[in-house]
Amino acid sequence: SKQWYQRRVAITAGIKMALEHITDEVILTYGYSITVRDFLLHGHRKRNFRLVVCESGPSLKGHQMARECAEGGLDTTLIADSAAFAMIHIVNKIIIGTHTIMADGALRALNGTHQLALAAKHYAVPVIVCAALYKLSPTHLCSYDHDAFNKVIGPEMMVPFRNANLHSRVLVSNPEFDYVPGDLVELYITNIGGHAPSYFYRIVSELYHFKDFDLDSETSHDDT
Repeated sequence: SKQWYQRRVAITAGIKMALEHITDEVILTYGYSITVRDFLLHGHRKRNFRLVVCESGPSLKGHQMARECAEGGLDTTLIADSAAFAMIHIVNKIIIGTHTIMADGALRALNGTHQLALAAKHYAVPVIVCAALYKLSPTHLCSYDHDAFNKVIGPEMMVPFRNANLHSRVLVSNPEFDYVPGDLVELYITNIGGHAPSYFYRIVSELYHFKDFDLDSETSHDDT
């Protein structure tokens, strides 16, 4: 479809900047992202770096990421999420994807990303986010809107349904996303270049009508 093609073009434009941001180093990533995978594999064409992948429980999406990067020739190590803090001191940078870029440069990213970003801040390891601008939202996270911001998914990945007796006695909370403040991100790599989180207010103003900043408003911009 035309929409899929436009998204693919946007992703490819960001991937081509890999050689500008990857050197012979150790890179850590989290979860599974096609954009990040292709970004790393493009950089591997001319750079000799090692990749560490967190398995990203409970979904374990990191397993697929590690497998596909290893099949692409990358020197890949898969680790448990609990080992990230112990490993991060040998890492030169963290490169991750995201579900949404908020208007203030914050992230709506895979659950577990926030604690990884905090560990990176502790060790002064830069966090780089690869995402095309179709993931940019004109909205902010409101203090009263945390429940609507997240998505709680089924508990079966943490407690399989075959443990029916346990399900009746235990409340399992399995949020799909984390909120990651923009000050924990060093750089965004998008299809139009690299940007600091603080610059997204300008990009939002260029891409969205000001009435669309509140998507729930009845006065949202309508050209009809």
